[in-house]
Amino acid sequence: YGQVSFKNPRNRSYRVPVTVAASAFAAPSSVSFNGAGATGSTAYQVGFGYTGPFSAMPNGFAPANRQEDNVADDPDDDYDTALGSCDFESFPYACTGITWHTVSVPAGTTYTRISLFDEFTDGEDDLDLYVYDADFGFVGGSASATSAEEVNIEDPADTLYYVAVHGWQTDGPDANYTLFDWSVPTGTAGNMTVDAPTTASSGGSGTVTVGFDGLVEGEKYLGIVTHSGNEPLSSTVIDISTE
Repeated sequence: YGQVSFKNPRNRSYRVPVTVAASAFAAPSSVSFNGAGATGSTAYQVGFGYTGPFSAMPNGFAPANRQEDNVADDPDDDYDTALGSCDFESFPYACTGITWHTVSVPAGTTYTRISLFDEFTDGEDDLDLYVYDADFGFVGGSASATSAEEVNIEDPADTLYYVAVHGWQTDGPDANYTLFDWSVPTGTAGNMTVDAPTTASSGGSGTVTVGFDGLVEGEKYLGIVTHSGNEPLSSTVIDISTE
């Protein structure tokens, strides 16, 4: 704990309290590498607030699954109203302004991401994304001012997820789009390597290098690096695009 003191020409003093909390470990939550080739590497820095063993383990890379579809414009621009129009007796539920998808997550998956991208719609569209589990419990949603939407699920159940794409505002009567999903396996899929320090020194730093090989051009891949010391520390999501 500390403070920063200010004094103006009239000798009036002002104090701002400052609190600094030490962390055992610091790493970026995600790293993106766009325009990568089939083989290559990327790297990031980590910081240590402890002294002891350190390891960084690869999980992935998983290629994207893609579903191309169409959603009608929601005339009310309201997701709850659109949801109320759905006929939930039979999938895909025949909603006004919502198109439904299913995403199947295989056993052994450590991380699932479901995404939309602006460049994968057919115009200036604003689409939103909502995800539900197999019992229709709400998992997460993404509703930005564009069609760049993302829902992430850590340690997902090996089950079916229901995904609603909402046509909040399309630039015409409807929008064509591509829905992406990734299921990152626990452990390497044979196309990902990690090189990292094996020990940590408090106050020090290190470089984690992530290698990839055998990727297919024109694809989007997702992987996870899990960091550990004497106990689990954190994870960094690695997003590789060969497009």
